[in-house]
Amino acid sequence: MLDTPALSRWWREPWGARITLALILVASAVLTVWNLARGGDFAFYEASARSMSQSWRALLFGAFDPAATVTLDKLSGFAVPQALSVRLFGMSTSALALPQVVEGLVTVWACALIGLRWLGRTGGLVAAAAAASTPIFVSMFAHPMEDGLLTMALAVAVLWWQRAMLTARWWPLLVAGAFVGVGFQAKMLQAWFVLPALLVGTFVAAGGSWARRAGRAAILLASSVAASLSWMLAMQLVPAASRPFVDGSTDNDVFAMVFGYNGIDRLFPNAVAGAVHSGGGGTSSGGSSDAALKLLDPMYLTQIGWLYPAALFAIGLGLWRWWRPAAQRDTDAQGAASTGAHRAMFSVAVIWLITGAGVLSAARMPHTAYLSAIGVQLALLSALAASEAVRLRASERAVERAVLPVLVIAQGGWALALAWWGHLPLPLALPLAVVILIGVVAALWGSRARTMRGGRTGVRAALVAAGVVAIVAGPALFSAQVLDSSRDGSGGDAYVGIKPVAGAPSATRALSVSAPQVWGGSPGITPPLIELLGAVRAAGGGADGRPLFLTDAWSVAAPIINSTGQEVLTDGGYSGQAAVFTADQARTEIADGVHLVVVKDHAPKTDPVWIAVRASTCSTLRSWPSTTGGASSSSSSHTHDAASGSAVGFTLYSCS
Repeated sequence: MLDTPALSRWWREPWGARITLALILVASAVLTVWNLARGGDFAFYEASARSMSQSWRALLFGAFDPAATVTLDKLSGFAVPQALSVRLFGMSTSALALPQVVEGLVTVWACALIGLRWLGRTGGLVAAAAAASTPIFVSMFAHPMEDGLLTMALAVAVLWWQRAMLTARWWPLLVAGAFVGVGFQAKMLQAWFVLPALLVGTFVAAGGSWARRAGRAAILLASSVAASLSWMLAMQLVPAASRPFVDGSTDNDVFAMVFGYNGIDRLFPNAVAGAVHSGGGGTSSGGSSDAALKLLDPMYLTQIGWLYPAALFAIGLGLWRWWRPAAQRDTDAQGAASTGAHRAMFSVAVIWLITGAGVLSAARMPHTAYLSAIGVQLALLSALAASEAVRLRASERAVERAVLPVLVIAQGGWALALAWWGHLPLPLALPLAVVILIGVVAALWGSRARTMRGGRTGVRAALVAAGVVAIVAGPALFSAQVLDSSRDGSGGDAYVGIKPVAGAPSATRALSVSAPQVWGGSPGITPPLIELLGAVRAAGGGADGRPLFLTDAWSVAAPIINSTGQEVLTDGGYSGQAAVFTADQARTEIADGVHLVVVKDHAPKTDPVWIAVRASTCSTLRSWPSTTGGASSSSSSHTHDAASGSAVGFTLYSCS
């Protein structure tokens, strides 16, 4: 039996490497917290986080409202850290976003450790720098978004899977599966993008018979599925009368919500019975979001595509190093096992990237943060390209010594093109050009000699380091735009820079570094809703612990829950199609003392709340027409109907 190899640890690395990694983590933290108090979330999800922070029942069921009458339209695992943060620090924009900052730092650390154990010190540092500087990560981890927990969970899952392959132990596979399950609680089926890669990688890794490998793959798959479905099964086992109504479904079915509304229906609309019609609540992030080649759209390239050339280099170099026949003729058993583990890690990175890119290309992309689904893979493959290029710089063959300068030239030229497409401000574009020029010269000079001897070792190492730095200089300097509060995106749509708008002139606004605003911020609520809240309280709404009012529009309820933490009974869910209340149940709530009702303009005749109003003795207290706006998230000034996306008005009724 093979001895279990000692796993690489960063604390065992030289001081210089540890300090470099620490600086990368500090830089990542600075970028993500610089405008933390300014970038709020979509009001619908802010309301859930506040509700879950106030009630353990709401936290357990992932509810939209404090009384837990209806869930979110997706699994609420992403909001659990936000709710706990709000419970600990109080309701603020920063408290909502703080967990995502931590998730970002863990992601960078996981990439650094995966790279160290796969590729060595250079690979670990490049993987960390690439992850820390990827623009979509920098914006996403600075805002309260579900993609942050998903990205972190999958990076950690790969880390534990790698541990299982390197040590030939089975129990880390259980931990890896558990983290896939955490990712599923954050963003459902998107967490399973990594499973094909991990399963193939488990078979590729050397060690044991095919039956043993199949058993290990079964352990990984079973633990992943069990962890993923655990909350759903528990939810479904609770009697319907004792739990909230499941939003995203028409028949109170959590499986229809997850696998229909948030799953298959995104590719094949309305394919799953019991799911509300998909596509009603999301907003497209613009660009060629429905095109198969959307990942090559300049708008998306500036957020995720900086390392495409390095990733392509990595695929070629990885195939050459680990999959050519000569690489598989290891005579030493321990060497064969190690080679198998590294070959398996390469397979995971490539297959995971292909899977994520394929699904993103085929599916509708409601917001830019979906691009984070390929960010970790690109960081790891870029680390492979850089570490292999550095390793080959002292080769006996001139063509192998040329890999590093060719990589730096290709990556540098691509970075300059993206800087131009993305309208990178001149104060950042000029340093980028200088760094790339220095990196190209350094890579050419540092790769001239076959070996490094005597006192020239430090000089050549510095030159090689300059070439490696040039590889990540593009995304790093582009991401520095988040220091300008107008260029750091939002909780509704993570985006670094100024997003191009069809038909509008190109962005030319100068870069302006904002004063840091790390803590504070409050959810947005517009004057019409402030007036509504005043009118509700004047009419006795919320007295004796009762709900403030009953409404058929979450866009009215959400900002008021955010601002007050009080219960607002809400029908329709996010899509407006979830039958949270029947007309009779709405009339019962009115009869039981919830005498104030808010109905959106142009409510359909079948709207249960509107039916209850018409069937009760109600008088109009006040109307707010659509032209005056309504509820808002931090980035919107109007009440928005989930189905149409248009601004709507609303009317307050007093009923008996």
